[in-house]
Amino acid sequence: MARVTVFLVAVALLMGTAACGGLDTYQLTISSTAGGSVSTPGEGAFTCDAGTVVQLAATPDDGYEFQAWTGDTEGIADPASAATIITINGNYSITADFIAAGGTPGPSSP
Repeated sequence: MARVTVFLVAVALLMGTAACGGLDTYQLTISSTAGGSVSTPGEGAFTCDAGTVVQLAATPDDGYEFQAWTGDTEGIADPASAATIITINGNYSITADFIAAGGTPGPSSP
């Protein structure tokens, strides 16, 4: 009788876990401003499991500098660093912001 009880408890626990659907998944949307791009993991929409750590790397074009990550930055380890990580615990939309080298605007039209 004890073996049957243990078996039924184990089955009930497994069924309860399956009903919860396992890990939550979230959407990570990445973009960039003019003057550069996101090289890792790229730009676009990504589906990630909760708790996933995603490497981020922003690459400036010639004549530009990375300024900061903006948007939903609460999961980003260092929003001021072009190479950092984000831990996924919700839906995030982030942008890599770039500025002209030296922090000055590009040449103006005559």
